[in-house]
Amino acid sequence: MIVQTGTTEESAEVQDLKKDHRGLRRRPLYTPLAIVIGSVLVAALVVAWLIVSWGSTTVVLVRHAERLSDERDPGLSEIGIAHADRLAEILERAGIEAIYVSEARRTRETAAPVAARTGVEPRVIDAERHQRLLRRLKWRHRSEVVLVVGHSNTVPLIAAGLGAEIGVVDAEDYSGLWIISYSRLRGTRLLMLRY
Repeated sequence: MIVQTGTTEESAEVQDLKKDHRGLRRRPLYTPLAIVIGSVLVAALVVAWLIVSWGSTTVVLVRHAERLSDERDPGLSEIGIAHADRLAEILERAGIEAIYVSEARRTRETAAPVAARTGVEPRVIDAERHQRLLRRLKWRHRSEVVLVVGHSNTVPLIAAGLGAEIGVVDAEDYSGLWIISYSRLRGTRLLMLRY
C-alpha cells in the first residue's frame, strides 16, 4: 500500500505538471496574436491619419475692394463694386465651399457677388480673431476651397498663419489675390496674382 500511495501522489503531481505544461504551450500563441492585432491597429491609425492629413485646403485670400472714405463703416465705392464683380467672375467656377469675411461692411460687400454666384453664405469672424479663423481653415475645411476677404493688416497675418509670407499690403493696393494651398504633409504653396 505504501508503494501505491506514492504512485498515486506521483501520478497526481505528474498530471498537475502536464496541465501546467499544456497551459504553457497555449500561452505562446497569444503573444504573436497580440503583436499582429496591435500592428494592424497601429497601421490602421497611421493610414487614417495620412488620409486626414493628405488633403490640401485652398485659401483664396483677398483684401476688400475700394471703399468710400467718408463714412464710419464705409461700403464699397463704384470702382470697388466693379472690382468685387470682377472677383466674382474669376471665382465663379473655382469651387468655393466657404466664405469668411470680417464684421466690416466693405468685406461683406466684396464677398456678396461671389456669394450670389456660388450660393455660399459668408460667415463673419471679427478681424481681431484671425487665430480662430486660422484654426477653422486648418481643421474644418480640409480639401476645400475657401474665400477669405480681409483687410490690409489681417491678410498678411492670415497668410503667415498658413505658412505663406506675403509681406505688407499697401494701403492703396486693392487688387492682390493670394491663392494659398495648405497641407499638413506637403507644406504650403503660394500663388500671387492681380485682378
